[in-house]
Amino acid sequence: GVANPSGEDNRRSTGERFVLFLLRHLIPPHKDNEMAASYISKVQTPLIEWVVVRPTDLINGEVNEYELFDKPQKSLFDGASGGFATRASVAKSMVDLILTNDLWEEWKGRMPVVHDLE
Repeated sequence: GVANPSGEDNRRSTGERFVLFLLRHLIPPHKDNEMAASYISKVQTPLIEWVVVRPTDLINGEVNEYELFDKPQKSLFDGASGGFATRASVAKSMVDLILTNDLWEEWKGRMPVVHDLE
């Protein structure tokens, strides 16, 4: 997944960094996502507020209860056993961020990772 450009995420293993290197160079949308995250993380004006929601393993499915974390909670190689997020839950987390002022204030200017609660 896309790392937080601020360096708040834990350091990835050599294997994970190699896989991310391949993704960055072989799958253009991944590099675009990294560049977008880097760009938005440098926005320093009170006129623009932002939150970048980063799902863990993204799957199809229904809306579930979810939790937001400040950094990834698993390795790239943990598979679904390390957690997942349905597309519907990711969408709900974004709506909740927009509609719930306390939640927005907690996460604005940050890049939370969303996990469905199992």
